[in-house]
Amino acid sequence: MAASQFNTATLLTDGSVEVDGPLDVDLAVTVSSEVEFRFLLVQGDVVVQGRGRGTAGFWSGKTLLGEPPLKEGNALAIGLAFVGTRTPPGYETFGWSENIRL
Repeated sequence: MAASQFNTATLLTDGSVEVDGPLDVDLAVTVSSEVEFRFLLVQGDVVVQGRGRGTAGFWSGKTLLGEPPLKEGNALAIGLAFVGTRTPPGYETFGWSENIRL
């Protein structure tokens, strides 16, 4: 799997954030056609967790509500993908981080 990334990060009216990005994984070697994602969005002292799922070519997810909430502007996005593999049986993980705009 290549280093995934965030394509878009949309701040919703309720204060949560929807994100998405590309997913390049060889489904022939995976246990499931889905890949699990965990991510953090960081603005100053505010850190918000999110979760997502992906299939071949695309992933998307949503954050929990932050307290205080995230605001429009720059944020650090940190992602982690979990891929179950058949041979050898186990998990591969892939992490990345980048600066994004909400």
